[in-house]
Amino acid sequence: MYKRIITALDESPEAKRALASAIDMAKHLGAELRIITVSEPLPAYAGFIDAEIPGAREKLVEERNAFYGRLQTAAVEQAATAGVKVDAVIVEGDEVKAIVSHIGECGADLLVIGCRHHSSMSRLWGGTVHNIAEKVRCSILAVY
Repeated sequence: MYKRIITALDESPEAKRALASAIDMAKHLGAELRIITVSEPLPAYAGFIDAEIPGAREKLVEERNAFYGRLQTAAVEQAATAGVKVDAVIVEGDEVKAIVSHIGECGADLLVIGCRHHSSMSRLWGGTVHNIAEKVRCSILAVY
């Protein structure tokens, strides 16, 4: 049924539950698992910090990348312990665009993604999962 599963991982509890679900599904289906973490660019105003503390923006980027690296290392170990063939990638860019692009590139047939409860106003405009669902042609499992 599903041969290539991709899951989006960040530091949220929802993403951690999605990871656990993706690992379980990949194990039972004998599917490959790819973990993607999107590192969004720092906001434009972060550039002003260098005026006060030279090199601070670069340090923020290094710390963010190290954080995501540790997050992914733990996730890969969790999947490997379960006996799942796994690889992981960190991509930079807009969350929705990066995930959609990566699904197309790797040929995933299932996206497992954490879904946060949103206010009624943000539901009206669509959240991340909704925006991704409008752009991909694979199955999506939203984990709450």
